Amino acid sequence: MTSSGVMGIAVGTLLGYAFPSHYSLVTIIATILAMIIGAVFGALVDYQTLLSGVTSGVMAGIMGPMIGVVADLTLVTFCSLLVYAMFGLLCFSIRS
Repeated sequence: MTSSGVMGIAVGTLLGYAFPSHYSLVTIIATILAMIIGAVFGALVDYQTLLSGVTSGVMAGIMGPMIGVVADLTLVTFCSLLVYAMFGLLCFSIRS
């Protein structure tokens, strides 16, 4: 849940800050990306965790662009670091 939540809020904030006039498209993209990240991390454990990750991704993907529209440069920089950290966590947690 944490990975999809952080990723949804961070990506939503970054895209919302970059494209404030395309709010609906940014919300859809952030929500879909967060749902996919939640499904990937949840699939590592079991079905209930997969559903929990997807649900957390939906909530975070909808909230992220709201924050991004009113964000300042410090918050955008922090969210950029969070996105890199979550992709790094994803790369190191996939089963081989």
